[in-house]
Amino acid sequence: MTTFRLTSSSNPRPAQAMPPGRSPCRDAAPAKPSLAGTLESEVHAGGWEFRYCLAASEQMVSGFAEIHCNGEPYFELPIFEPQANALASIDLLREQCLAWIEARAAVPARPSADEA
Repeated sequence: MTTFRLTSSSNPRPAQAMPPGRSPCRDAAPAKPSLAGTLESEVHAGGWEFRYCLAASEQMVSGFAEIHCNGEPYFELPIFEPQANALASIDLLREQCLAWIEARAAVPARPSADEA
């Protein structure tokens, strides 16, 4: 499996594969978009789900998205550039998540040991 990493000096949280059973968003309580700890979730075609965890500081919103497929965690992507509000942050994260899924689909599957 190919691992993609998006990093930025403005966000020290690197993108990383999700270990089994780990989900920082899972236990977060939903909140209004203007509050720290905002959790939003979207379901997309193919069983993909994006869970957005946001935090506001100094009039900027940053955070990360967890990418899940059929209930299993796959990947975590940070916002590479903090945004002015929660809606802009979610839009940016959604674009990153969709791009990650497209890039993942474009990589040919490796044959298993049985097929080689």
